Amino acid sequence: MIAKYQAQGTPIDQFAQAVIGLPPLPKTIRYEDDYDEIIRSVTVAETEEGLTIYISGESSHVNFLRYSARVRQLLRVYLLFSLSEMATISIKGKYQRFTEISAEDIELAASSHPIKLRGIWSTYVAKYSGSALIALRALLNFLCTIRFMNWSTPYREFISKGLPVDTPSPYAVVRSGEAFLTIEEEAKLVRWFDGAAFRVADLPLPELEIACLLVSSYQFGMRPKQLGILRTRNCTMRTSQEDGSAIIHLAFRIIKQKDPALAQAPLMRKVKREWAPLFVRLMEFKQSHGPDEFLFGFSSRWELSKALSDQLERILPDSPRHVAYDLRHSLAQRLVDAGSSQEDLASALGQTNLASGLVYFRQSANQAELVNKALGISEIYMAVAALAKNRFISEEELARLKGDQQIAGAPHGIPVAGIGGCETGQPSCPYNPITACYGCDKFMPVRNLELHRHVLAEMRGVVIQFKDVSRGEVSSPAYLQLRRTISEIQAVILDLESGSHE
Repeated sequence: MIAKYQAQGTPIDQFAQAVIGLPPLPKTIRYEDDYDEIIRSVTVAETEEGLTIYISGESSHVNFLRYSARVRQLLRVYLLFSLSEMATISIKGKYQRFTEISAEDIELAASSHPIKLRGIWSTYVAKYSGSALIALRALLNFLCTIRFMNWSTPYREFISKGLPVDTPSPYAVVRSGEAFLTIEEEAKLVRWFDGAAFRVADLPLPELEIACLLVSSYQFGMRPKQLGILRTRNCTMRTSQEDGSAIIHLAFRIIKQKDPALAQAPLMRKVKREWAPLFVRLMEFKQSHGPDEFLFGFSSRWELSKALSDQLERILPDSPRHVAYDLRHSLAQRLVDAGSSQEDLASALGQTNLASGLVYFRQSANQAELVNKALGISEIYMAVAALAKNRFISEEELARLKGDQQIAGAPHGIPVAGIGGCETGQPSCPYNPITACYGCDKFMPVRNLELHRHVLAEMRGVVIQFKDVSRGEVSSPAYLQLRRTISEIQAVILDLESGSHE
């Protein structure tokens, strides 16, 4: 290509000339702060050196002076134009990724002919991360829109297909299984919820907030931002006409949808009846705070995420540190393992793209393996609840306990008695004996191996009945409780067989 020259013989700086000719920015740019529910504005004249934006409850500064002078104005115009169309967290992410790429390579990509850039793209792939190259491709798409130098709208498809990017799988932790809670961990977590609900009257506001936050994350699998932006007005209560118990509904906002129209209708979710008292008590505290008060008391997503992970670490001290997304992934896998369809899963997670949930179906076992999992006989899926703190007793010791401390019941119509004792007594426990006792830290199993084997066999029979009557039943709470109970009964049997309780 023949270079163009000015009259005095100096080469024309075509890139600099193109930057000077960039479309003018508006005087003020407005964007939605959906976390604080306000429209914020940015005065463009005040952003020569940097830009302050609000992301999920916290302010963040974008320092344009970190960019080389050659590309600074180009990137500034791109990010400011994107502010009215893109989530602020995406703006921050692109700003950080552009700092990874040298100014020379940004200028070369912006000023090259698309075909020429494809010829040298492999050098970019070797030098930069996939996320940085995705940001660069987004910049090139913007250049197509404004017809910057050699770029124009017809090259949009070329950018996606002709400039490939290797990125790690977003579901790597799902495929490896690292994102899922074990049955033992879920059992401990549910026990903690039950205990918190049982002593709800004694819980101070901070403990109530974190308990309700964890219940919502575990039961509904919402993203941290969805949990964070929940207001007191999004929690509705009414009383059951049947038994007078509280019925709690939460209205979550749909987020991360390309079509804004899809995010208008809220996701209505009903809190499990046993855990509803936590929300009733929380709303009593919040009555004087107003309808716009954050339900869980966290003014930013990051504060909420840290508090949630910290609490999980206290409940599961022997487990790897878990985050809210682990609870979301675990919910998705539970639903798929229980027989949910793609549509059911997408509806539960608030997704509009059915393909997003395919990874969970690939991870799920077939129907026969599901039954084995529930029966507790699969070598792959068998989970053993930790019983180190449980105190075994003899039949003589059981006989000396008070009558209300001797556990007996008829779960699913099966009469069971003599399996052990309860430290506090059955009248003080609101849960179903047998199915709720195994795995409870107040349960004292009797040293009778054959008795526990008999209970295990009876429970397995109930699981078979669930499967024979209707495949849909495997998604019910009763079925999932049976699955946990069987794992915990089996743990008692293994402990007795090993003699570790002596």
